[in-house]
Amino acid sequence: MSAKNGLAVSFRARGRTVACSVALVFALTAMFAATASAKTPPLKETYLALGDSLAFGYSAHTFNENLLTGENPAASEAGYANDYFNLHNPKAHGLQLVNLGCPGETTDSLIGNGTLAAAVDPSGESACGYHKAGYPLHHEYGGEKSQLEAALEVIATEAALKTPVTTVSLNIGANDELHTIGACKTEVTEEFVTKGHSKYGATPEAAVENCILSHVEGLFTHILTNVGTTLFVLREGAKFGGVNYTGKIVLQGGYDPYGRVYKSASEATAINASFPWMEARGGEILPNSNALAGDLNLEESGQGKASPYKSLVAALGICYANPQSRFNAGGNQEWKRLQAWTNMANTTTFSYLPLKIERHNGPDIHPTAAGYEQLAKVMKTACG
Repeated sequence: MSAKNGLAVSFRARGRTVACSVALVFALTAMFAATASAKTPPLKETYLALGDSLAFGYSAHTFNENLLTGENPAASEAGYANDYFNLHNPKAHGLQLVNLGCPGETTDSLIGNGTLAAAVDPSGESACGYHKAGYPLHHEYGGEKSQLEAALEVIATEAALKTPVTTVSLNIGANDELHTIGACKTEVTEEFVTKGHSKYGATPEAAVENCILSHVEGLFTHILTNVGTTLFVLREGAKFGGVNYTGKIVLQGGYDPYGRVYKSASEATAINASFPWMEARGGEILPNSNALAGDLNLEESGQGKASPYKSLVAALGICYANPQSRFNAGGNQEWKRLQAWTNMANTTTFSYLPLKIERHNGPDIHPTAAGYEQLAKVMKTACG
């Protein structure tokens, strides 16, 4: 009798356990069904990123590591555009990113040499050489269309789709500067090789510095003029086949990658001994580069002496984000930031011996992933 009762109790206990389990399964099923049926918040607005390799998210390290797999743009989604986008909680706000950034873009090639350029900048360059070299972009706009022409198209298209562009970011001009630096290095080298001296200075280093200084005024005027033109075209898009853009524009200034990259001259000497291609040196890599970057940032922000540009920036309602104060501040401690946030001290090498490929990942002016995060934080702090 007791055995039977025990068996009955056991069956009843098991029955309750099974019932609870079934109830739990139904509860979980209902929960998952509710989650699955929950709709993704609809897209409401668009963030449009314009610029050069910084907007794209490029670094030599990333490019080299993906050289053999076709340079999928997804490998470069750790740039400031993606970071700035993510700082705005895009899923909750229905925000999408359209990134038109092109590595190597100059202020001229951003405008292009097509119909738009004929109207605003007849000296424009062929658009996006990176794309013409066969490398894919985050957002393909193809053919001979310039980045600025593509921007007008995106702004008009998204307005029609009821997902209007509400924020535009722009960084541009660094490649204009690099072209001037490269031209001076070439000219000075040729002078010393052919003549044994240079008209710019007694040593190659001094000659390069003086050559750059002699071209600064024209360079800055060129950059400021083209940036002003680009901003005007965005605001007055209806005059150029698009629609007028009235939303936020974040203009990003420049940091100085050629500042104090190394802690001391002895550290630079040690780096050169092990990695000769680094061309490390104590003090600023490019003398006076920090001051020059500051001068351009001052003018570009509308706070400098270039009064026509100052009034243009004010009239167009531009928000300026200056990363130099974060990247290059700190005096003798500047090297810590430049080593952590740029690839200027990157001594690694990419090698693929079967194809005899060997490429150095530094020195490279582009930010590290941490550096790109800093650029985005500067933008968010300055402009929301």
